[in-house]
Amino acid sequence: MDRKLLFFDIDGTLLAGGIPGYIPESAIKGLMQAQANGHYLFINSGRTFSFMPEAIKEFPFDGYICGCGTEVIFKGESLFHNKLPDSVRFGLKDILRATNVQGAFEGHSSCFFDESIELIPPLADIRGVYASSNGPDAVRSFDDPDMDFDKFVVFTDENSDFDRFLKAVENDFTCVQREPAGKYHFNEMIPKNCSKATGIDFMVKHLGASLDDCYVFGDSSNDLSMLRHVKNSVAMGNSFPEVLGQTSYVTTRVDRDGIYLALKHFHLI
Repeated sequence: MDRKLLFFDIDGTLLAGGIPGYIPESAIKGLMQAQANGHYLFINSGRTFSFMPEAIKEFPFDGYICGCGTEVIFKGESLFHNKLPDSVRFGLKDILRATNVQGAFEGHSSCFFDESIELIPPLADIRGVYASSNGPDAVRSFDDPDMDFDKFVVFTDENSDFDRFLKAVENDFTCVQREPAGKYHFNEMIPKNCSKATGIDFMVKHLGASLDDCYVFGDSSNDLSMLRHVKNSVAMGNSFPEVLGQTSYVTTRVDRDGIYLALKHFHLI
C-alpha cells in the first residue's frame, strides 16, 4: 500500500467559522476517504494539546504534532515532548513583566497567565477559551510553583519594550510574527530546536517514511516552516499573503471545499 502522511494546520485550514469553529462537511468526507485509503492523518498545529478544539478531538486523527513541534503524539502515545530548562521557564515571567509584554505560557494540559495584572483583551479572550473548554486546572498562574509549558505567545503595544524582550529570549526561542490582534502585535515564541517541520521529521523517521510521502496543508505564517519543508504543500485560498506563493498548490477557501479539492488534486482520494 502506498501510504502517505498528511499534516494539517487547524485554524483557517481545517476549521472554518473562527473560534471554536467547525470542520466543513466536505473536509470531513475527504478526511474519512483519505483515511479509508490507508493514509495517516495528523494535526500539525501551534496549539498545545490542551488547546485542541472539540471539533478536532472528535475526529479520529492518527496523531498530533502540537505546539509547533514541541510534542509529537501517535496513536495516543506521546513519542516526543520537548522540555524547557527550569531556568528558562521560571525566568520568563520576570522578563515579560520587566518589558511590559503580556503573554500566555502554553503546556500539554494547562495554560499559564499573569494573574497580577489586568489582561489585555486578546489575552483575556484566550484565557476565557481555555477556562471554558478544558478541565479545572486548564488555567493557572505564572507564579504556580509547578509551572510547566512548551511554548508561549506574546502581545505588545506602544508601551512594550519589545526589542529588549527579544534580546533577552533570543538564545532560547524563535519568534514567529503572527497576524495583529487589533492594535496589539501578536508573536509566537517557539523553542529553538522545534518547529512544525521538525515535528514532521520526527514522525517521518518514526514511521520509516520519507518527506516525499508527506503532504502539508496550511494558511498562516507559523505554517511556513512545514510548507517550505515539504514539496507537496497546500495553501488554503483564505491564506495570509505571506503564505501564498510559498506552496506547490493553492486550493479554495476552507469553507469552499478547500480540503476536499486539494485531496482530490493530489489523488489522495
